[in-house]
Amino acid sequence: MQRLAKWFDSIETEKPFDSCKICQNFLSETGGNWVINKHYHRKECVLEYAICVHCRDEVSNSFSHDSKAAIRDFLETKIDWQERILEWSKLDSPIKRLDHCVACTMPREWMLGFTISAQFQHDGSLIEGALPLLLCSHCVSQINDSLSPESRETWKRFIAMYFEGPDSQDYHPGIF
Repeated sequence: MQRLAKWFDSIETEKPFDSCKICQNFLSETGGNWVINKHYHRKECVLEYAICVHCRDEVSNSFSHDSKAAIRDFLETKIDWQERILEWSKLDSPIKRLDHCVACTMPREWMLGFTISAQFQHDGSLIEGALPLLLCSHCVSQINDSLSPESRETWKRFIAMYFEGPDSQDYHPGIF
């Protein structure tokens, strides 16, 4: 688990995330699971956050029906889950899942950018299932291109409300 911390601890604090980005509740006290998402560009983490499942579901539920269907379609048609699960079962550590894109299988070292995600139990232990995973920026762009304008606005509002920095019309580093 030590090497996994390299990827899923906060770059800013160099410690494990302790609170939800939205509700600010301590993750260990929510009684539920949480997700960590980190977005990298040119090997630099440009955005990171932990979010409790309750808050993530609230934001995700505000996405349009068409956007949810498009995301589901990408996950079901662009990722060979049967092949990924077979590959993952042979790995000696879940950290190796982050060596290539779960969809197109491009090696991480060839990528200009990527997004990683992992889900953790209320006690801080990793949940292994569809996560942890890595999506390259090209595959993330495919998902973003399929989102409705309303869902893109949901993402922009999330960025504007919870992160400091320049406000850009084209800033779409990843998905929720």
